[in-house]
Amino acid sequence: MFLLVITFYIIIIFLETVPLLKEKNRGKTILYFTLIIFSMIISILLSLGIQLPSPSNMIKNIVVSIFGKSN
Repeated sequence: MFLLVITFYIIIIFLETVPLLKEKNRGKTILYFTLIIFSMIISILLSLGIQLPSPSNMIKNIVVSIFGKSN
């Protein structure tokens, strides 16, 4: 499964990067690579069977700190 994830990401990066680099938009390229690397790391960890914590508690804490009540 690990190799399958890597293979798909290599294909996606190759297909998406060529037109993006031709645009010569540095901000968009940096954002794209940041997001694709972040999602690739998460996909690799999940394919290796590593349990990742749910972000829902952190999101709930942020919302409660902004709006001041939980329910």
